[in-house]
Amino acid sequence: MKKNIKESRVEKILGISFFAVGVLMLVIALVCAFFSWNTKNTSEEVTGTITEIYSSRGDNSTGNSGISVEYSYRGQQYEGYLSEYSSSMWVGKDIALYVNREDPHQVRTASLLYLPTLIMGCIGVPFSIIGGVFLLIVRKRKKKKQYLLQNGRQVMAEVTGGRLNFSYTVNGRHPWKLECKYEDIYSGELYLFSSENIWIDPELYIGQQVAVYVEADNYRKYYVDVESLFSEENSGAQIYDFR
Repeated sequence: MKKNIKESRVEKILGISFFAVGVLMLVIALVCAFFSWNTKNTSEEVTGTITEIYSSRGDNSTGNSGISVEYSYRGQQYEGYLSEYSSSMWVGKDIALYVNREDPHQVRTASLLYLPTLIMGCIGVPFSIIGGVFLLIVRKRKKKKQYLLQNGRQVMAEVTGGRLNFSYTVNGRHPWKLECKYEDIYSGELYLFSSENIWIDPELYIGQQVAVYVEADNYRKYYVDVESLFSEENSGAQIYDFR
């Protein structure tokens, strides 16, 4: 039972992990935005001209992609190298630059000033959303489980087998969905249920009885208490295969 309970926390762990990474990326984005804002406030915008473009194939001493620019600041001409490049740049193009007021040799392109913030934000937002959705799903399932365990009617269903959930994968493994059936002896109606994801082959428990909690007036709302199969009372139960 402990193994199954531990495995059932996978979605919660994934949700927390994704959400934590997303929040971290957003924090980094805010830090980058602060530094970009600070750079902008301590710099002066000028217009420069691209004089040369370097590729990453070794056209310059650094071996990285970048550009050389010329610009005028307070009546003096300056030259600078920027390790920034985009496909929209070409030799002779005028571009906006931010020049450090205290050190005019420190310069960067205005168009890429907030690029780190944009990149971190684009990573952080989807990770946070995915993680949040995971956590909401886990919380919703937990509330449903608690409600049915406290207010639902318990029926004993027979385990009929299981199927792999191929839409879900963790470390290259697919979880199982335990399937069971319950027949109302008074009405003769047959109800088929399936459990949440489990990581133990349900075939091992075919023929055993598993507790299912249902709403009295709506059998569509139910919870298959798979953990009841692994309780101490059932640890030595005989398996009956009626196939």
